[in-house]
Amino acid sequence: MNDSAPAQLPLALKSAPKPTGDIWEPSTTHPATVPVPLPIVMVRVEGAFTALDRKLWLLMLHNAWDELDSDKPYHEISVADLLRLFRKFGRTDLGTRGKVRIGKTDEDTEAAALWDSVRRLVKTTVEWEDEEYQGISALVSEALLSKRYRETGKIYYAFGKGLSKQILAPRAFARLRCHVVLALRSKYAVTLYEILEAYVNRRESGFTVSIEDFRSWLKVPEGAYAEWKDFKRNVILPAVNEINEHGEEGGFIVAYEGLREGKSYASIKFTLTKMAARDDRDAMLQGKAKRARSYDAPPVAAGAAYEPSDAVLEQVRVIAPSWDRQGLLAQYREWSRGKAPANNPHGAFLGWVKRFTKKKAAA
Repeated sequence: MNDSAPAQLPLALKSAPKPTGDIWEPSTTHPATVPVPLPIVMVRVEGAFTALDRKLWLLMLHNAWDELDSDKPYHEISVADLLRLFRKFGRTDLGTRGKVRIGKTDEDTEAAALWDSVRRLVKTTVEWEDEEYQGISALVSEALLSKRYRETGKIYYAFGKGLSKQILAPRAFARLRCHVVLALRSKYAVTLYEILEAYVNRRESGFTVSIEDFRSWLKVPEGAYAEWKDFKRNVILPAVNEINEHGEEGGFIVAYEGLREGKSYASIKFTLTKMAARDDRDAMLQGKAKRARSYDAPPVAAGAAYEPSDAVLEQVRVIAPSWDRQGLLAQYREWSRGKAPANNPHGAFLGWVKRFTKKKAAA
């Protein structure tokens, strides 16, 4: 992170954050989530930290959470269970037999891609720096990779005490939805989703970041997509579209806008809108009364027609690019006539647009 990165999130927590849900059973009503400190989300990380590595690390963390403050030397997680879960989200290749580097030799093993990911995580580090603590930690401090351990069908791994402390008592964190991360395919979509989760609970409903910093967060190779039109087409747009495809599961939708300084694009503005169900669930997790809704939109009075803001209409263009926005608005007003007013009018409208257009496309 840098000076433009967020400070402590404005959450009035009554206790330390904890995971929710079951990583092995995807659920829309009780999603599996993990609170992850911002230095990990915002890529203060040295190492490959690929999309697969991010996904595997989240699952390993959720699995080990209750043991993080124990004296247990290693956590364990089933390779077969991991492979079944990844297959549910389209990764059918991870169980393939292949070579894994163990010491100075290559060994033939099952689920080679998974074991390679474990190796990378041990070599990946994150830096911590704030008023109270400075340090560096490996994302996984140790993993047992020798043949006799691999043949047990389990991954034995450990998180260092320093990392465990930062995870259990984060100064600022993002609550990541494990199965949303698993569903995302693009490496840029995975990273962007995690970054957006760091902002979605903030009252500002979005953020602006310089293109230089954003490229660093997403680890875009130096020199790649140097022109704004190429960067937008190959990095931003595919990632945003993929995240919005999973807006129902993730609980929010994102829109973006390139901002110029002079003749050149210099920064990007992201605007987030939470779905009503997500807003209510987050309020419950935070132990608070219902908080201000996205865009500070008041509930629609009984009998009054819903009026979207310009930002919401822009998001409709992103969600349903080939649809007439005013036509969708008219159909939504007709559909919602006589129904109880939504507490989060913008989120309710955007959620309806996504469901309606998806249903029509499938017809």
